[in-house]
Amino acid sequence: MQKIFLLIACLCTFYISHAGKKNPQKVSLQKSIHDSWINSFLQFQDAVNKSDKAKVKQFIDFPIMNENNEIWNLVYDNDNKRISKLPSGPQPFTEADFDTYFNKIFTGRFINTILKINARELYDKGEYKTQEFKDGTITYKMFATFDKESQTLTLNLASQTQDRSEDNGMFSIIYQFDIINGNQVKFRQVRIAG
Repeated sequence: MQKIFLLIACLCTFYISHAGKKNPQKVSLQKSIHDSWINSFLQFQDAVNKSDKAKVKQFIDFPIMNENNEIWNLVYDNDNKRISKLPSGPQPFTEADFDTYFNKIFTGRFINTILKINARELYDKGEYKTQEFKDGTITYKMFATFDKESQTLTLNLASQTQDRSEDNGMFSIIYQFDIINGNQVKFRQVRIAG
């Protein structure tokens, strides 16, 4: 009987001494998530949702030098007259331009879809796809990919119209980000397809 009592006392002592300690694997996982780009991405989501230009600017290095000046195509709504007036070669997109065209870059569709991205799942699986949304005759969704090797994040806002006369009615605005030091999301450029 004494042996059983002694065994129970030892087990209780062991349990009590370890109950207050955190699981090292869980702490390590929490720390890795905390030190990853997830928090930065969530802050970006929040800033874009609130149209907080000052906060969003913390995720951008100005000027933006966009391949093929696609950011200008986006903010000029593909107006060929205005685009043709741009000098040849990549044209700097300045902080002042960003202030002027913020809502053309981060549209309601962009905000609606980015808020639906589960950052933890995107981090873990390397990809995430939102559900489809409708805006009049346009259906849209976002495909997000995280490339661990190249440390890049891509948000593809894909849209399709019922008018399929051009490009089968499909159109994508692709937002490219770099992951700096594994924990900071930095906007690089916009690409357009379709």
